[in-house]
Amino acid sequence: MRFDTQTARAAFVALVTLLLVSSAVATPVAAARYSENQEPELTTSTQGSNVLVPGETTTLQVGIQNRGTSVTNTEGKVSDIASAFRTAGVTPGAAMATTATFESANAPVTLRTGEQSVGTISPDGQRTAALELEVSENATPGTYRIPVVLDYQYVRAVSVDDEETFVTRRDVTVRKYVTVRIEPAVRLGIESVSGENLYAKEDGRVEVTVRNEGSETATDADLLIEASDQLTPRTNGLSLGTLDPGETATASFRVGVTETESVDTYAVPFRLRYEDSNGVVRESQIRTGQVTIEDAPTFDLSATSTDLYVDSMGAVTLSVTNTGDRPVTDARALLAPMEPFSPLSTSASLGTLDPGETATARFKLEVADRAIAQDYPLEFTVAYEDAYRETVESDPRTVPVVVGPEMTIDTSGSPTVAAGSTETIEVTVTNTGEGTMTDAVARLNANTPFETDDDTAYVGELGPGESKTVTFTVSVEGAATPKTYSIDTTVKYDNSFGRTVVSDVESTAVEVTDRRGGLLSSILDFLGL
Repeated sequence: MRFDTQTARAAFVALVTLLLVSSAVATPVAAARYSENQEPELTTSTQGSNVLVPGETTTLQVGIQNRGTSVTNTEGKVSDIASAFRTAGVTPGAAMATTATFESANAPVTLRTGEQSVGTISPDGQRTAALELEVSENATPGTYRIPVVLDYQYVRAVSVDDEETFVTRRDVTVRKYVTVRIEPAVRLGIESVSGENLYAKEDGRVEVTVRNEGSETATDADLLIEASDQLTPRTNGLSLGTLDPGETATASFRVGVTETESVDTYAVPFRLRYEDSNGVVRESQIRTGQVTIEDAPTFDLSATSTDLYVDSMGAVTLSVTNTGDRPVTDARALLAPMEPFSPLSTSASLGTLDPGETATARFKLEVADRAIAQDYPLEFTVAYEDAYRETVESDPRTVPVVVGPEMTIDTSGSPTVAAGSTETIEVTVTNTGEGTMTDAVARLNANTPFETDDDTAYVGELGPGESKTVTFTVSVEGAATPKTYSIDTTVKYDNSFGRTVVSDVESTAVEVTDRRGGLLSSILDFLGL
């Protein structure tokens, strides 16, 4: 059934008349009315660049503008209408509760953004939504349209009476588009990666062959190796020159290897820096290869001590065995100073050690007098050279060494000397230590009432536990009180390293008797008795 315009207008007037009559009978007459004859008009556009590159992830800023020119009809007081809008929390002509949802359609992209809340867009106002998308690596250059689905509400009508405000809302869904352009680009591909001399804590080499898998020529291309937890570049930014689409190039990097836990395969990241066809410097996405890192050499350490006594000089002989599976060159044993030792040297050569081979190093040490006889740890490190003749050190290892008690002597004897006489006394010197004394000389320290011009006696070699008796000529003052005195003796000797050592003072008891007198004393003195 069809109606002409005049018939429709007559029907509308009749309907309005009926409603007004009904309102007059059933409800109060509305004090004010508002109606909108045109809904908001939303448009979309990209803010800034809309250029995309294959293989890259980009965030586009999409502007959403309300260009609606709404035509409104109002009845009643404007203040009543304005108050009604404030009470209802709505804006005339605005797109409210706006959300934006993006679709990929036929564009070679993967969307990383879900539905976004945009909020209220007033007439002539604009809001922005962020669109994150990843462009396929093999995307065909060209122009593509990205659909944007916009959902919003707007106020269709408002009526106000003395008691209530009635708001009529309308939900709208529209589909808009933003245009993006995918340009030709360079895309880095890894053909092969190999490692050489990649051992933990050493410098080695990584060789990589790359291909330009993109659709654009890379000019002034430099290949970079990215640092990782396992590898630190020593050389970087190697020039590849011009790399046409499909062309390959090879680069070799020197790298430092960190201390890894075990033999394993690790990722090596690479990146290409180049100029595009417009002379703009760009960088490719990171691509990774893999290399195997081997363990560092391992060593077994043991030590023996020689003449290592408290308050003396001794030696430690360190044995180092290469327990790894490859030779180490120019190996050296390094000793870390630690109490109670003072090393005379801290480094000793081991030479080249093949797998399973053992070498020894000797270190001379002074032991402090405050040390006690017991086992002490000594810390050693094995240093060696890598393929670039850089020094590499193994992890520190502690090795126990035995420190013996201080070298001591004991003196004994029971000499008797008469007051006022000069006599020869005998003293027995015993080596009570654990080492041998060489070229030992005993020295007598004469104190009152003794005097001597013969205070030294040669002992010679004295092994552990050995004793020798030596003699000294002493004189006793005539006024000396008869009693037992002590006379001090020290022994100076050379240890096994040719170093001269003086022992602690040892005392020997000497008994002084009464002075001899008269003819008998003279006769005895004459006879030497």
